[in-house]
Amino acid sequence: METPFLTKSRCLHASATTRILLAMLLVLSQLGRGSALDIPRRAGARPGQGRPKGRPYNTRVVKPDASLLKARWRVLGARPLGLYYHFADARALKSLEVHASQITLLGPQSFWVDADGIVHGQVPPRVMEIARRAKLPVMPLLINPHFDRPTASALLRHPHAQERAAVYLAYLARRDNYVGWQLDLENIDPADQQRYTQFVARVAARLHRENRLLSVAVVPRFSDAPPSASPSGEFRTGEQGAPYDFRALSRVVDFMALMTYNHHGNDTPPGPVAGYNWVKAALDYAVQRVPRAKLLLGIPFYGREWVSTSQGTSSRTLAFQDVKGMLDRPEIKARWDERSRTGWFEYRDDSGLHTAWYEDSKSLNEKLQLMQEYQLRGFAAWRLGVEDAKFWSLAVLTRKSASPASARRGRKLESLAAPAPPRSRSR
Repeated sequence: METPFLTKSRCLHASATTRILLAMLLVLSQLGRGSALDIPRRAGARPGQGRPKGRPYNTRVVKPDASLLKARWRVLGARPLGLYYHFADARALKSLEVHASQITLLGPQSFWVDADGIVHGQVPPRVMEIARRAKLPVMPLLINPHFDRPTASALLRHPHAQERAAVYLAYLARRDNYVGWQLDLENIDPADQQRYTQFVARVAARLHRENRLLSVAVVPRFSDAPPSASPSGEFRTGEQGAPYDFRALSRVVDFMALMTYNHHGNDTPPGPVAGYNWVKAALDYAVQRVPRAKLLLGIPFYGREWVSTSQGTSSRTLAFQDVKGMLDRPEIKARWDERSRTGWFEYRDDSGLHTAWYEDSKSLNEKLQLMQEYQLRGFAAWRLGVEDAKFWSLAVLTRKSASPASARRGRKLESLAAPAPPRSRSR
């Protein structure tokens, strides 16, 4: 499968310098005559002329076309803003086909960035076709592959790689008419916190110059204390959350998705994916540092099953369809945990002790109520295709309950979010 600019085989066998040169040449060749990447140079200079020392970079703000303006308004004017993540599989595609008209913003996890700042991937053509037909704004995710820390560090510690990635993202958004991007770099070295903030600001400046949006996904934090190597409490900021400076990031992005899920996972004992008290604690930290009108509450559509044997414990994610099939068995009884406000069940068979925690319409409604209680901008749901079908009725009711005052706040935010010409800067 080809990446947007280079085949995987070329990427693997070429040197880093060759990869960069080939990629940039291919980008330029795709633009055609009369177009150019938004590479800063002196105003009025001929191609190839450099920027005189001390003169500012090109800070021209591109006038948006009508389709981009409509997409921006659909996103920035939504109350609540419902961002739905898409991971390429048959179940996700089916859910998208059925519910596209109910989605505010689609976030396909389709792109990754390498250590040199070269962006790889593409949104599946069928997904783009559905989005275009439904006039659905698309905001792809950009990740570090497999959330690899060395890749993220190499990118963040080299300004030229950061700039290259920003150029790629602006070009791809322009080429494929994305309303913007969501940066979802994870497992970042806590020592790179400031560098990550600088990278986000660099990408934001590029995209805002062209009237596009930038959001960022962040792992929950619970305090500003340094992460502990062996945290003793469930509400302690771990190493995964430490790289995100909530205040600084909120100043440069249009909104932030708080990934309030994976409370319990592969490396923990059985427990809720997004326990109610845990989510509230994450929100209490976030709203003290981020404007509520910029916060999306992450909600999980998935559950998790742990299987314990004498050899140890393993786990797997569950779609709600899987849960429903299990609960149809007469020996399995659904239970409700009031503290976490989450459903769960337990049973034993020849393969061991099975413990499952899952999200259904009841637990998801608790989270939508939290979103309203905290007066957040909206929610970000991971992911399409694994949800309880009853959720869509809840989403409609939540949208109808949004007050006229909320709509007015959305219009005000649209005017505030319209990017002003950036200040001149030199490097």
